[in-house]
Amino acid sequence: MFRALARYKEFMAFSRRHHSQKRQPNHPRQHQDVGDMVHPEHTGSESAYLKSLVDSHSKVTVVLTTGERLHGFIRYYDLHCFSIGLSAEGPRIFLRKASVSYIAED
Repeated sequence: MFRALARYKEFMAFSRRHHSQKRQPNHPRQHQDVGDMVHPEHTGSESAYLKSLVDSHSKVTVVLTTGERLHGFIRYYDLHCFSIGLSAEGPRIFLRKASVSYIAED
């Protein structure tokens, strides 16, 4: 009986040591959490794209969230809005970026 009790104590001591160690993952995370993702306006890609449209004088189509389409040239942009000129020299229409669904080059 004392032998069995000694084995049992050895087993319990081993299992406590074994389970108390933290396990490290063998592989890095495969995907990013939503909280780790960077917002597009902080990467600089949005401003770089708008700057390329201003510099190249490319004709674009701006589709608003209401479905309305505007054709013209991007002439100015900042953090919250941009302007589109319907002709090279004419009035500008200022649009909030929040009201734009997408911009497509013609």
